[in-house]
Amino acid sequence: SSRSSSPLAAMATKPKNERKGSFFFPRSKSKSNAAAAGETAPLVPKAKPIESTETIHYDLCFVFINPEHEDHKDFKGCDKGAGDETINGCDYKHFISKLLHVGLKVHTYLSIQGDEVYVQVGAPLERFKAQAALLDYKVKMDPKELEKATALHFEKVLKDDPSDTIDGKGPHLGAFDGRFGTYDYIFCKYEDEDEKQPLYAKGDGLSHPFHSTHRIKLLVTMIQGETFRGGADINIGECMAAKEECEDTENPSGGFGMLEQFPLHDPAVVNDLYKKWVVKWQWPWDQPVEQLRMYLGEKAGLYFGFLVHYTAWLMGIAVFGLIVQIDTYIEYSVQASTVPYFAVFVCVWAVLMLEDWKNKEATYALKWGMSDFESTEQDRPEFNGRIQWSPVDGEKMTFFPDSERQKAMNKSYSIIFCMLLLVLASIGGVFAIKIALDTNATLESIVPSITQAVVIQVLNAIYRTMAVGMTDSENHQTDTQYEDNLVAKLYMFTFVNSYSALYFIAFIEGWTSLGCEKGNCLNYLAYSMMVLFMTNLIVGNATEILVPLLAQRAKAAKESEGTGEKQKMSVAELQYTLETYDPTESTIEDFTTISIELGYVVLFAVAFPVAPFMAAVSEYVQIRTDGWKLCRAYKRCEPIGAQDIGIWASIFQLTTYASVISNAGIVMFTGTWFPYKLSTRIWMFILFQYVLVALMTGLDASIPDTPEDVEMQVERTAFFEKFIVEGAEPDGDKVDFDEYAHQHKKPHEVTYENRTHESQYHDSLDGSVFSD
Repeated sequence: SSRSSSPLAAMATKPKNERKGSFFFPRSKSKSNAAAAGETAPLVPKAKPIESTETIHYDLCFVFINPEHEDHKDFKGCDKGAGDETINGCDYKHFISKLLHVGLKVHTYLSIQGDEVYVQVGAPLERFKAQAALLDYKVKMDPKELEKATALHFEKVLKDDPSDTIDGKGPHLGAFDGRFGTYDYIFCKYEDEDEKQPLYAKGDGLSHPFHSTHRIKLLVTMIQGETFRGGADINIGECMAAKEECEDTENPSGGFGMLEQFPLHDPAVVNDLYKKWVVKWQWPWDQPVEQLRMYLGEKAGLYFGFLVHYTAWLMGIAVFGLIVQIDTYIEYSVQASTVPYFAVFVCVWAVLMLEDWKNKEATYALKWGMSDFESTEQDRPEFNGRIQWSPVDGEKMTFFPDSERQKAMNKSYSIIFCMLLLVLASIGGVFAIKIALDTNATLESIVPSITQAVVIQVLNAIYRTMAVGMTDSENHQTDTQYEDNLVAKLYMFTFVNSYSALYFIAFIEGWTSLGCEKGNCLNYLAYSMMVLFMTNLIVGNATEILVPLLAQRAKAAKESEGTGEKQKMSVAELQYTLETYDPTESTIEDFTTISIELGYVVLFAVAFPVAPFMAAVSEYVQIRTDGWKLCRAYKRCEPIGAQDIGIWASIFQLTTYASVISNAGIVMFTGTWFPYKLSTRIWMFILFQYVLVALMTGLDASIPDTPEDVEMQVERTAFFEKFIVEGAEPDGDKVDFDEYAHQHKKPHEVTYENRTHESQYHDSLDGSVFSD
């Protein structure tokens, strides 16, 4: 449909160069505009406290090329991502047709230039209910209504057996001392029966539980899911990936001619989040993690939750690190007497930090309804397999044999081993260059460093592409499995690539004919780490701000090119100019950055005690820049569920244990804190490791990963789901002793029996019990 006939024409915002009045700063609406009947234009704030159940929110937006525009007259269609159905000449009309077929609603209009088609997607409330019920989608329960339903359940139990009491009280949920109320943070699967609706907590201003994050998640399943899971069987990821294979390099497009897909920002929510998140000063533990999780999804929420947790813990160790660093200046040596104690403190700090995170992570999972997410996670659209009947419950399932996946994984391990050898070879090559340039001090200090930097970047780019390809070939079933295996591959390479040069300085270079620069190896190691931190802090954060800002302005200018200054763009068009935040890819990159930094902090603590302070400053700035990016410079990210931070927890834990070996080695062999003969230092090195590892292991074992009150609440959830939501009947099985009244005897009536016939008695076990 033409743009002039679209309801969005009535809500057009200011031109691209005026931010106020756009989706970031919504104008106040008149009563006439607020009172929309039936289908409403997307993102219009509602004046009513409780909106109509007939209201349709268009939460997802897809952008396609317009095949009727003169710029795209050569477009022949693309069926990539169309599912099992092969369609010749696929364009946006075929995409819309498939969505309408599964019960979705669409709102379609042309862009300001007419060369693009915007398709905004929503669904009626009843369609959301049906999809949620089909997938056993978990939603939060209303505590008050749940308490009422539970009381009725136990009244029924007591009615069946009035004598079943303790201290005169019938069955009920017993008291438990914890942080949560009995009926708090209970998430159960959704049932669409009318009598069950009061049990579910309502979203703000809604008469149902499906707030925008739930709606976006369910819409994605309705688009990407297989037909037996209520979906249109459209692989959005494959549609977008097809852009890279497009023959039209000037105007590349993907499946159905797709250019982009993204959830739409909610003006009221994103602006409120921005005000609470992006402030001049705020303690790390006061960040609005709960609110940003509600808006960005659990995967992004867990990343930011860990970021603020890590930053808060860094602030404590940063003080100790500054004191030790000052001591090195007082003693005029990097080998100050307080440094070995700092190494021990850092290792213990890392264990306690991770143990505290495990507790916090389990609490987040409970509060966000993610405690059993991985057991109910939907299949990836890219997962290929044979649809068959499940041997467990007889339901339809997609099957792929583990043996085939293991073959692909074994092949991946071989390739990874070869790539790691290549990294080590590159380090040897750089050192060979340094030896060759030994006679020229200027070239010796510049050429090897530049060569190493270039080699690292080239190998990183090559390996990342290879890692994605290897993980794709392994055909993992869920996003969690896929991401964990991808991260494992990437981190093995990243660890070697990031720390090998520092380990070379710490343990090898001093024994070569060239020796270390800056006087000794510890000085050179500290200098190298300072350069790395300053580069990450200044260049990294500046890039994160400038790149999306400049890209947004360039894209906005391109979108409005040739339309005149008076032309305005719709809300969706304005958001299309923003950068894209992929929650999976972005969190992998962000966690990789944290993991490398954590390695610098704990692996080489004795060489650079001020590292925790610099890391705390860097992460505090990161919190602010991330808030600005996600609330101002990026499209709204697709909310994705997650139970935990995945394999990153294991990576961080392995890093902390590796820090024991690293710091012990630097103290005993690189430094001169203990000027004893080599054999003595070797024994001290071994003893240092055993004592510290034993201490760290003891702390790890003594602190439970999941708090007791979280475990209790998870177990209560299973009870509520079975008896309150599913309505299972109480177990009435019992033994009636009255049935055995005919053999009842009082104690004085009990006596022994007469001996049986003599043939039943024997002299020994042989011949009676045992016989040959």
